[in-house]
This record gives sequence, C-alpha cells and structure tokens, in this order.
Amino acid sequence: MNAAHIRWPATLFVAVACLAPAARGDAEEPSVRDLVRKYVKDHANGALAATGAEPLPGNIRKVVALEYTVLLRKGDEEEAIDPHQHQFQLGDRIRVQVQPLSDLYIYIFHEGSSGQRSCLLPAGDETAPLAKRDEVLKLPDDGYIEFEKPAGDERLIVVATEELVDLKVLSALVFKKPDEKLSAEELAIQKKLKARTQKTLKSIREQQTQGTKFRGMFNDDVLTKIGGELKDEESTRVLEEPPHGKQTSTFSMSVSTRKKGAGELFVSIPLKSAP
Repeated sequence: MNAAHIRWPATLFVAVACLAPAARGDAEEPSVRDLVRKYVKDHANGALAATGAEPLPGNIRKVVALEYTVLLRKGDEEEAIDPHQHQFQLGDRIRVQVQPLSDLYIYIFHEGSSGQRSCLLPAGDETAPLAKRDEVLKLPDDGYIEFEKPAGDERLIVVATEELVDLKVLSALVFKKPDEKLSAEELAIQKKLKARTQKTLKSIREQQTQGTKFRGMFNDDVLTKIGGELKDEESTRVLEEPPHGKQTSTFSMSVSTRKKGAGELFVSIPLKSAP
C-alpha cells in the first residue's frame, strides 16, 4: 500500500448515519464492552466525576475509547477482518472505519513498508476534526485503499484526544521508536506548550512506548489487574478487545484513575502484506 496512491479526503467524511448498535450477547448479562460503552457515554469528555460516581473495576475512572473496523473487499461484498491476525496480498483493497465513543479530535498517520511516513488527517494546514460520539469516520471516504508494491509491514496510527494538540510535535512523537529519545529541539518546543498539552503528549508517548498492555476478551478481572498497575492519576494503559462472534470491530481504550482533565488514546493498526 502506497500512501501516495491513496485518495484520502481533504476534509474528513463523517457518515450521516451512525453505526447500528453492535450485537449484544446475553441481554440479561451485558458484556464488559457494553458496560464500558455505557460508562463512556455517561461520563464522556470529563463530565464524570461527581463525588461518589461509581468507577469501573480496578478503580478506573477515565476512559477514552473508540472502535475500528477493517473491511476487506471481496467481490461485491466487504468482510470485517482482524488486522492483527490477517496477512494481506498485493491488490487487496480495504476500507477502515473508526467510531469514537465520545467527542474526540482524530489524527491519523501512515507508515509504509519502505519507511515512508505521512500525516493523513488533518490534511495540510487544517485543524484536526472533532469527531462526534458514535459517528462513523470512513477512511477513505470514496473507494478503497489498495495494497501496492513493495509488500511488507505497514501501519496506521490513530491518535484520539479530547483537546487539540500541536500537530508538528505530535507528528514527530508518533514516529519515534519506543526507545528513541526526543531531540533537544523537540524538547524545547514541548516546554513552550501549555502544561495540559505537555501532559497529553507525555501520556501519548507512554502509551506508544508501552504498547497495548492487554489484547483479548475484557472481563472484570482484566480491568482490576490493569487498574492495579496504574501508579498515579497521570498513568494510562491501553487495552484492546479483538473482533469476536458478531462483534466485527476492534474495541480500543485507554484507561486511568484520573478523576478530571482531558484524556487521550494511541492506537496502532498493523497492515501486513505479502507478494
């Protein structure tokens, strides 16, 4: 897949219709994914935290979450696949859908198999779009992404934040290797930013460095264990629940014990192709 040959929208297309509610399992016993959806809806964008508000297991209070679906074109139909478990072939065509669970600013970056890096959203000098809760972002908005030579490992990076951040600094940050330090120039730029933005970038870097701490089926024990790893209110962890059963989307969220303030989420979507 070559980003130069992808028709990415100059402005983000937001579907007029929201995604239909994901299929539920047992109506009497909602899944943890369902409970998190409800929790984020009730406490979105810092609206939480009246005294006595009930946290999730593990004393988790702050959640920034989205669901993404990778759709593989097969003939006249589309098949939802898990990109972590799938190897694409040259010529395959895909579409990516992102559904935030709360109002979030969305930044999307692409890293090609040859190392080429680009910012896909926002485009040019535009401001990152504020994607509304439960609305669908289609990437691209017209047609499909086609895998082209050279084959190899690519990825899409989705960064979702509750506050706008400096795109120049964010772009430099997301393409850093986990063990690579910021340059003196990048550190100087960060120091000039307001304190909240510094915390946001620090949290994104922490999520990037640690990677996804858990990928599997959510349950109370998992949230309790992850919550126990959060040493302070500024620490975050990223969890993912892969597609399963009738759930065709990947559910990705960052969690913290933070009672107030903005949150952020770093998501890496692998796109591996073979000749």
